[in-house]
Amino acid sequence: MSKKREKQYSISISTEDFTYDTKNNIVQMVESEGKTIAVDTWKYAIYFFENIQRKDISEHSVYLDGLRLDKFVEIFIKDKNHQKICTFLTDDYSCFLHYEMLEKYGTYINWVALYGLCAYIREIINRRYALLLKPTLKDTVEEIGGLGNLESVTFNLKNGNKHSTDFCEVKKLIVNSLEGSDMSMVGFDRIVKKIDVYTKEYGQIEFVRYISKFLHDYFRSVKRRKNSYLTTTEQKLVCYLLKFFDFSPEIVTESRFRQLFNNKYKATDHIMPLIIPGLLDTKIKLYLEFIPYSIWSKGNINPLKENELHKEAFVTNFTMNMGEMPDVSVLINLIDGIAGK
Repeated sequence: MSKKREKQYSISISTEDFTYDTKNNIVQMVESEGKTIAVDTWKYAIYFFENIQRKDISEHSVYLDGLRLDKFVEIFIKDKNHQKICTFLTDDYSCFLHYEMLEKYGTYINWVALYGLCAYIREIINRRYALLLKPTLKDTVEEIGGLGNLESVTFNLKNGNKHSTDFCEVKKLIVNSLEGSDMSMVGFDRIVKKIDVYTKEYGQIEFVRYISKFLHDYFRSVKRRKNSYLTTTEQKLVCYLLKFFDFSPEIVTESRFRQLFNNKYKATDHIMPLIIPGLLDTKIKLYLEFIPYSIWSKGNINPLKENELHKEAFVTNFTMNMGEMPDVSVLINLIDGIAGK
C-alpha cells in the first residue's frame, strides 16, 4: 500500500446538506441547540428522477423505468439501511475517493445522498421485467430435425394422463402439419426479472451508464480531459460503487469500466409495450423486453455479446398468438411502484 493510502481519511458533511426532514432521512444528529437534524439523502436522487431517469409522464399515459422515487423512499425507510450507510461512510477506500474528489478537483460530494441515489438506481434495475417467448414453429421444426429424428409423440391429457405413440403415420401427420404452418407464430412462455435471464454484465452496464451520466451532468464544474466523459477518480468511484452495491464481487478495473460504459447494448432497443386487457385500463404503460426462445433457451444472456445474439432474432418478424396470456400477477408490484399516489 502506498504512503498516500496509509493516511486516514474521513467523510465530510457540508452544512448545506442538513435538513429538518427527519422522517425521510435516516442519518441524523443533534444540534448544539438540541434540535435533531438530518443529512439530505435524496437531493441527488431527485435530480436523477427529474433529469435522467427514463420516463414519459403526461395526462394521457405514464411510462417510468423501474419505480417512482417517492415509492422507493418508503421502501428504503422500512428496510432500515442504517448499517449499510454507516459502512459506506467509514470504509477506507470510500473515504479516500471522497477526499480525492475534493482535493484533486475541488468537488464536494454528499456521500449520504450518493448512497441514496445508488440504492435507487439498483432498485430500478432489479425491477425490470422480460417476457420470454415460446419456441416459434420454426424453432420447433429445427429442434425436431425431421421425421427421421422423431421416435415418438406424447400427448399430455387434461385428466393428468399421458398418451404416447410411435406410429409412423401420426408422426408424419404432425411433422407435415408443422412444416405447412406459419413458421413465425409464437406464444408467451412466462414473465421474469431481467436480472434472472441476463449475466451479471447486464446490471453492471445499466448501473455504470446511469451513475456515470449523473456524475457527468450534475458535477459540470469538474475539469475533465478533452473527450473524457469522467475523470480518472470518477471512474474509480464508479468501479467501487459496482462492488459496494452488489453488481460485482470485486472492485472492477478501469479498463473493465470502459468496456461496460462503451458497450453498444441498450436496454431500450428491445422493449415493446405489453397490453393486458382488463388489467391496464389505466394510463400506465408497461414496457417489457420480449426475448425469443432461440436466445433465452441457450442460457443466461451476456449483453457484452448482445448485439450478435439479438441481430438475427430481432430482424425476423414473428406473429404473436394473442390468445395466450402470461401470468401477469408478478407485474402488480411493478404497477404499484409506477402509479402515483
